[in-house]
Amino acid sequence: MRNVLIILFIALCTILTAGCGTESEGGQTKAKDPAPILPTSGDYSFRRYIEEKGHTDYRVLYSQVPNSEIVEVRTVIDLETAESSSDISETSNFYEETKDGIYGYIVFSEEFPSEWDAKDIKKFPKTKIIAYPLEVSTSWTEEIEDFDLKITYHIRKVDAEIKTPAKTFKDCIIIDFEEKDKDGNTLRKGNSAFAPNVGWIRHEVEAEVLKDVHKLIKINER
Repeated sequence: MRNVLIILFIALCTILTAGCGTESEGGQTKAKDPAPILPTSGDYSFRRYIEEKGHTDYRVLYSQVPNSEIVEVRTVIDLETAESSSDISETSNFYEETKDGIYGYIVFSEEFPSEWDAKDIKKFPKTKIIAYPLEVSTSWTEEIEDFDLKITYHIRKVDAEIKTPAKTFKDCIIIDFEEKDKDGNTLRKGNSAFAPNVGWIRHEVEAEVLKDVHKLIKINER
């Protein structure tokens, strides 16, 4: 299997979403024309919890790739909370928001040039992680051939109110996912929550043994 530089914040990279605290399951089923989900700039701090085994803090930085609609999302392990130098890492994911959804590019490190631009990113395959229009119960399945995976997504809510350690967000989108191998066995399932113009604010993954939870804990000054 090739070494992946860019993987989705959802199922692949880690990876999309679980229940939202204060919002009832009823209510609005179709959103109005939505604000952009992914910001083109921003600096956010997250905390990753793995069961009761402790946590790791990291930062997520958004920026727009010059001369394109592609957004680069850099994930940097917080040096102050990393337990050892081996925990320190930095990766980049690339996403593009179009009229029919948000796509993540699957970029392989051995094929990625040290000096790159938007044209280099667009050479790689992409997969849909959010479908437009945003409607409750919309489902779709993506096949990731390089990993022999099928990921099914389901929009659970488009108007959720979600409380995070950083703040409470309204009009959030919650998307459930299930990742299966080529034989149809479930590898992981979970959910992600998105806030307009903020991007990911929470992400939960349940594998066979561990539960992995990521939460936004701070919005840093831009």
